[in-house]
Amino acid sequence: MNSTNKETSIPIWIKAKGYMHLTPNINVISSWREIKSKIENQKFIEKYAFYPLIHSIIKERKYKKIDTKKFEKKNDKIRSHKLKSIKTGKTESAAKNRPLHYASHFDALIYAYYASLLQKKYEEKLDSYFGLSECVTAYRKIKINPNLPDDAKGNGKSTIHFAKEIFDTITERSKKENIAALAFDIKSFFPSLDHKRLKLIWETIIDVEELPKHHLNVFKACTKFSYVLLDDLRIYQKNKGKKAGFDEKKLSNIRKTKGFKCFFESNQDFRNHIKSGKLKIHKFPFRNKETKEIMGIPQGLPISAVLANMYLYYFDLSILENLVNNKGCYYRRYSDDIIVVCKVEQINEVKEFVELQMKENIVEISKEKTETFIFKNIQFNKAKEVRLTSIKINSDGTETLESPLTYLGFEFRGYNTLIKSTNIAKFYRRMKSIIRRRSRRAILGIQKDPFQQKAIYINQIKKLFKTIPKKKDSDNENSQLIRSRKILVPNHKGEFNFEEVRTSPKKQSNYFSYLKRASKIMNEDKIEKQLRKSKHILYSSIAKYLNK
Repeated sequence: MNSTNKETSIPIWIKAKGYMHLTPNINVISSWREIKSKIENQKFIEKYAFYPLIHSIIKERKYKKIDTKKFEKKNDKIRSHKLKSIKTGKTESAAKNRPLHYASHFDALIYAYYASLLQKKYEEKLDSYFGLSECVTAYRKIKINPNLPDDAKGNGKSTIHFAKEIFDTITERSKKENIAALAFDIKSFFPSLDHKRLKLIWETIIDVEELPKHHLNVFKACTKFSYVLLDDLRIYQKNKGKKAGFDEKKLSNIRKTKGFKCFFESNQDFRNHIKSGKLKIHKFPFRNKETKEIMGIPQGLPISAVLANMYLYYFDLSILENLVNNKGCYYRRYSDDIIVVCKVEQINEVKEFVELQMKENIVEISKEKTETFIFKNIQFNKAKEVRLTSIKINSDGTETLESPLTYLGFEFRGYNTLIKSTNIAKFYRRMKSIIRRRSRRAILGIQKDPFQQKAIYINQIKKLFKTIPKKKDSDNENSQLIRSRKILVPNHKGEFNFEEVRTSPKKQSNYFSYLKRASKIMNEDKIEKQLRKSKHILYSSIAKYLNK
């Protein structure tokens, strides 16, 4: 799991990181053998002192349906990203703040190595119980065709496949009787993990009574971590509006004189900033509100995903044995998103059991995100044709017809499956945002040069959504055709952008091709048509912002 078949090849857990951090970036191509030797040395890891993480927040703008009993309705809008409370008169943001903590480059490689060790052991535990491996779908490579080799291209299941399995199960079981689907969500999953229980499960996974010192040091680094705020690394603090940048002159000088990207030119420079009070070190961001006990793990480390999966090992096992094997239910968990498909008469029993297991595993259920659906075959036209239809059971016991079951970015109404409407809206907002920025740039350009053409080049905008061509990695001694893909990472300005990273040969994709792939896998033609307004929105947005 932790290396490829060839000894001369770079292990799969050694990957370059493009973001700026407290320590220099690493050229893994030229130094991977030295890195591998150090990280695989248990004595070295036992005494290794991990650097503080950098903490930032990704703000996800969301539009929530307006509850007219609690919030004021503005301009007859049904949804808004800012809601004004009727009771207090204060404006509340519907945006979701996602805390992110990311490690220094070498520390991230240590976490990645131990993640690979734990993942291998965790997979063995899942395989030891019949049917358990199929229940846990997130952060794992699950084959579409088990008979094909591990490195077979396109043989890994995606969220599209996982969602389809749920929807197909509901459809098939509904042929005999009315079926219920219960969707549960864990509240603040990563920040709420209990450290004692996590340590116990870590020991269970690797089959030891007490964690070895090298594992224990990594465990402590994940649970009792320190961090610095990204905003503290800026030139000056600013609470509202556009955030200040960093000391570009210093960063440029470090790149030129030292040959690497980093916020500090040396460890001494970093320590001096702490001693002088220019940089504050924070500790333990997650605490239990009642007991004030330290809890949670940072979301953003290479090891975070496998730890989150491991944490619910006993929960998954209990659901499998009691609900799946004994009651005939269908169970799937994708990280903190839980789905149980059962008979209608089992709804209360399943709810009570899942909630009990949540308490025993020291996680809290998010009641506002817990939903119950019943699927019935209902007549829908004068010809008395029947189709499978979803019915949501509200918290007050009332029913909402054709309210879709939302799972992994899809909406399932029984008779059709579509991409989640908010995801389509997010795509359009991103397109408009790009056009608005390009328009401002074009208008400012004309103010400086009146002879400059007032135009936005559509092909440049389309490039943001098109594929990136495959290319040769000339720096790699095992040069082969590779591809680049984009991941969301913080750049040296503190902004989260899509950055290019190298991966093994694979077909490129964008949002349009994702919809095409989803349409094919789901066997639903309407999915491809969900972006039918994209050309109209593109040209109308250009006309709107360019002519302001």
